[in-house]
Amino acid sequence: MSLVIAIFVGGPITIGIGWLVWNFWNSNRLLDSKLAIGDMELLTSTNYKVSEVIRAPAGSKVEKVAAQQIPVNQQGYIRQQLPDGRIALIPVGMHQQVKSVHSTMHTNQQPPSH
Repeated sequence: MSLVIAIFVGGPITIGIGWLVWNFWNSNRLLDSKLAIGDMELLTSTNYKVSEVIRAPAGSKVEKVAAQQIPVNQQGYIRQQLPDGRIALIPVGMHQQVKSVHSTMHTNQQPPSH
């Protein structure tokens, strides 16, 4: 009698746990395949929360780094410590215009239009 009760109670629980494990594995497998092919529907899907999109070469490591303000002395030099411990004074122009540079890492990236 107790075997019949164990089967009626344990069977659905075992099936439920098996289904949850399979569903988790299958969802991860589908997400990996969509990411591999670059599926743009992932950006608008309600199943996934996209917090950030980064274009970088394969194998790149993205780290959050706080921007540092480099002090420029009045003679137009930046004092920078080199990896070997020496100090270098790097000349900089006081009124330089910053231009974006086209990366040659990928051939599918378009150069900036000016």
